[in-house]
Amino acid sequence: MTAIKRQILVVDDEAPMRHMLRMVLERDGYTVAEAVSGRQGLDRMKAGYYDLILCDIRMPEMDGLAFLKEKQAQ
Repeated sequence: MTAIKRQILVVDDEAPMRHMLRMVLERDGYTVAEAVSGRQGLDRMKAGYYDLILCDIRMPEMDGLAFLKEKQAQ
């Protein structure tokens, strides 16, 4: 029986943080996608389904709270 791999989207403008989260999550069996900004995160969410989104609060252009508000408005 094949286990379902859960999809996680990591939204963070800092590459080292995205890399660290990807390493930990993939080691635990998750499939990880990355976005470097809130806007890119929204685009990725339109293109696919994610079981969990991990989003930085402080980012340029669109911070985490604006990202959440935009997603809720969709």
